[in-house]
Amino acid sequence: MKKRVALYGGSFNPPHLGHAQVVLHLLHAGFDEVWAIPVASHPFGKELASFEHRLRMLQLALEDFGSRVRVCDVEATLPAPSWTVNTVEHLVARHPECRFSLALGEDQRQLDSWHRIEDLRRLVPFVFVRRGIWRFGDPVPSVPDYSSAEIRRRLAAGQMPEGWMHARVCAYIRRENLYGFAPAVCPDFAIIGLGRVGGSLFSSLRLAGFRPRWCADPDPERREIARREGILVFSDWREGWCAHPVAGLIFCTPDSWKPAADPSFWDSGKPLCLHAGGMHDPLDVFGGMALAPENLGILHPVLAVPSADVDLRGRLFSVTGNTQQSVFSFLLGALSADVLPIAGKDRALFHGLCALLSNGTQVLEQKTAFLLQTLGVPPELAARWVRRLVEGGLSAWLERGDAGLTGPWVRGDMATIKLHMNSLLESAPWLMALYRELCELASGGCFGPMGNRDRGTKDGAPKAQVEKPDFS
Repeated sequence: MKKRVALYGGSFNPPHLGHAQVVLHLLHAGFDEVWAIPVASHPFGKELASFEHRLRMLQLALEDFGSRVRVCDVEATLPAPSWTVNTVEHLVARHPECRFSLALGEDQRQLDSWHRIEDLRRLVPFVFVRRGIWRFGDPVPSVPDYSSAEIRRRLAAGQMPEGWMHARVCAYIRRENLYGFAPAVCPDFAIIGLGRVGGSLFSSLRLAGFRPRWCADPDPERREIARREGILVFSDWREGWCAHPVAGLIFCTPDSWKPAADPSFWDSGKPLCLHAGGMHDPLDVFGGMALAPENLGILHPVLAVPSADVDLRGRLFSVTGNTQQSVFSFLLGALSADVLPIAGKDRALFHGLCALLSNGTQVLEQKTAFLLQTLGVPPELAARWVRRLVEGGLSAWLERGDAGLTGPWVRGDMATIKLHMNSLLESAPWLMALYRELCELASGGCFGPMGNRDRGTKDGAPKAQVEKPDFS
């Protein structure tokens, strides 16, 4: 009986965890073996690392699979360029004991432009692998769609994306200095405030392989955490600066607290001062620091940070200020951050939108889960139901935009909307105003004359005096 073998070709420039997961998917799909085939000479002249380097990295990336996965150097022995049909013809002729299939990404279903595509179809069947995000309930498996181009970009910027490649591949790239990789030079910087944001920034930079020169925090327990990591700590940032002037000071302190210093304080140098809060114009928060505007900025993680151990790597940061400053650019690179520039005058609006999205929806979900429990739904089931409903709505919006909105709000079903509002008035009157405002926003103001514009009444009756429950 012939062996079932999946042929999996690609540039593998460099090989990453997505490639390994495709191999795993093919093995789970029932193939006896998978042969990974790096291209030797790209038909369209794509610039690649040398074949020898890519071959060796692919062997390192896949060696844990054992004998069921073979890294095949066949294309190095064939005439250039490396057309898929030529490679498959050669293997079919050389290995009659095998029944080959060709693994392709689902995005490659349109194959009419391929070289000798009809000959290729006659030689082997195709098996398609979906790449992208797998969503709950989807019966078709997907493998993560890592970007080799993004990996190369980060390597060229001195960042090693270790979470995207096997450790052996990372070590090989370091040793051989591939893709222009040179470790980023870390400028001296200090973190002031080791609470939720400061602690998360501290731990995230440590995970990326970088350490602050010193930290400052008035809380002795937080100072002890940094001290155990071998970091110098001070109770006051001024003490730290006087002992060890640095190129950058990162203030992860409350928005209400604004640092200050006299001009003479900076005789040993003028640092870049960044604040991690999202609310302020840097000229406002650092107005008492006697520094020029180009030495001030905001570096704000755009996500909820409920604890001091949130991994901030790969997150979105809103920034204000000169990101070409060495400390600024280093931090953004070390964190592999996606950057959203926000003008100083717009930060209050931006911060308000962030608060609305990160906290407003949570409040609504919490209250909805509570109301489900009053209907007799067990707490665990209520939480699961709310989660699935929210995830489904968000996925629909991400995929279809405004067309993803559904329900009576969108179709203008006023009879159903009135029933909703009447029921809310009886059971949860504190949600009435919110329901109506969101309905009007979703429908583009299609409420129109509903006969009763008083948001706190039912069919014109006086508003019921119902005490709002305590959810604390």
